[in-house]
Parts: sequence; structure tokens; C-alpha cells
Amino acid sequence: MYCTFEYPYRDINDRLYNIIDSWSKKEIPGGAFLTPMNLQTHNIKDIAIILAWLKKCLPSAASQLSVGDNDNSLYKGSELKVDQCWGIIYNKGGKVIKHNHFPYALSFVYFIKSPRGSSPLIIEGKRIKAEEGKLILFHASQTHWCNPSKVNGRCCLVGNIRY
Repeated sequence: MYCTFEYPYRDINDRLYNIIDSWSKKEIPGGAFLTPMNLQTHNIKDIAIILAWLKKCLPSAASQLSVGDNDNSLYKGSELKVDQCWGIIYNKGGKVIKHNHFPYALSFVYFIKSPRGSSPLIIEGKRIKAEEGKLILFHASQTHWCNPSKVNGRCCLVGNIRY
């Protein structure tokens, strides 16, 4: 189960790509390159802009992803907070192995660059096309991964949300 939102101002993506490219130094198992996992704490204007928009999407996402009667929810959407945020770049052959982000409540992927032929995000076996400007929010306990990239330059901003 996941939900999708579209960021309306895609001109930010080139700047986000440059930020992530300059910060992504750590190679992870699978060959993708990762920034520090606390980008939200570095006062980077464009990261703050995209995360402010993401925060506006959280109440709707929580409603879509919850089970039962949403009118009597036991949670407060205002209590959802971005706890970790990092960038990841996949070049040809780069992938992310199957994993999850338990014990976080939600995880997100925002597609910054998705060159033609980019590998999809796979959540619990469901393939989600990588499309620039698309935000995916899902339960952090769901297994997800990305198969080896066939192209250079696939880039995402990803993170975890706590309750």
C-alpha cells in the first residue's frame, strides 16, 4: 500500500540533483551512492522547500494509508515528523537491496531525476514507475528495493517519518 503526490514546481529538481550529487560520497551495498542521512539538518534551502511540501502531504497520506474509520483516528497527523532524509544516486548497475525501515511509521521517495530506462521502485513486489516530481509515501515496514539501473543519473530524495 502506498500513495502518490505530484510536486508542481519541477524546476527545483536540477538544483536538488546538484546538491545530492555534491553530497553523495558513500557507496552502499548494491552500488548506489548516498548522502548523509540527515540532510534535513543542514539548512539547505531546496531540501527545506521540498520537505515543507512533503509535510503538507502527510495528513492526506496518513488518511490514505490508515485502516478503519478515519473520522475516529487515534493518531494526530501533526505528530508525523521527518526524522531522516538523504539523497541517493544510481548510475548504471547501481541498485538497492531488499530492505525496510521498521520501526519508522512511514518512508518516502521523491524522484528527482528519472532518465528514460530508470529502474522502478518496487514495494512488496509492486513496481512503481520512476517519474520526476513524483512523491511516494508508504509504510516503513514494507519491503522495498530497486533493481540494477540500466542508465546513469537516477536520483531520489528519500527518508523516514516517525510518529
